[in-house]
Amino acid sequence: MSTVSICSPAAFQTPAVYGAEILSLSAAWVTNYTDYIPSSFNYNGGTVDLENAKFCNITVKYTHPGYEDNITVETWLPEAANWNGRLQATGGGGWAAGRFVLSEFFMGGAIGEGFATTTTDAGLGKDTTGPREWALTSPGNVDWVAVENFGSRVFSDQAIIGKSLINSFYGRAPEYSYWSGCSQGGRQGMMIAERYPTAYDGIAASAPAQSFTKFT
Repeated sequence: MSTVSICSPAAFQTPAVYGAEILSLSAAWVTNYTDYIPSSFNYNGGTVDLENAKFCNITVKYTHPGYEDNITVETWLPEAANWNGRLQATGGGGWAAGRFVLSEFFMGGAIGEGFATTTTDAGLGKDTTGPREWALTSPGNVDWVAVENFGSRVFSDQAIIGKSLINSFYGRAPEYSYWSGCSQGGRQGMMIAERYPTAYDGIAASAPAQSFTKFT
């Protein structure tokens, strides 16, 4: 199989996520990717100077039928020769579930350290700025689907999708899978440990933003 075909949609088995329907899967190589990731933006890791990296960027869009949501999981997979055999899933920050302005730092840091890596927007859209954009269906009426996605549901899906893509791309499952997050990502990590304890082998949950009633 050529290096082009292994990073094409046809090369990936459609992830099977209970209660979800995969809407689309796109895949393309990213080459000559260069970025400087300071430790202050590479939570739970060190400074990474990424030069001319190459990875397969896979975007999976899916829905939970009947909920009318549209969720995106973005996954970066380094070439097999540069993969350390592990997955590092990344979290969000502030009111973003993930796939936001800092995600390229988190994922670039993971790629620089040899990991496959993922992020999810929880169906809230890329670079969402806060709950005013998604938390209400109309004034005074909470969008409970969006709230549940943001709170917990999609993070089990993210683990399943990430591991499935890794298995298709490398021909084997990750040896170990980790969660890394800070603030909102820390809250997500603590929640994952409680609700989805088999999703990851290890969780780094820094500064978890758990006490929402105190925050507000």
